[in-house]
Amino acid sequence: MPLHQYEYDAYVSLAYNIGPTAFCNSTLVKRLNGYAYAGACQQILVWDKFKGKPLRGLTIRRQAEYRQCKGEVP
Repeated sequence: MPLHQYEYDAYVSLAYNIGPTAFCNSTLVKRLNGYAYAGACQQILVWDKFKGKPLRGLTIRRQAEYRQCKGEVP
């Protein structure tokens, strides 16, 4: 899958944090494999919960990864 370096970096950060199994089985990867790049980036924001509830620190981290995935953050 061709990616820009900033997209790759955002996905690696997420995968490191949620684990390779969760990442590889995610809707994000399904969208990415379907060349739905914007939809794949959007899926980063889904991973901000702990025990089903949003966690502020995770929300902040996911928003940063999302911006990076979109190329907004170096």
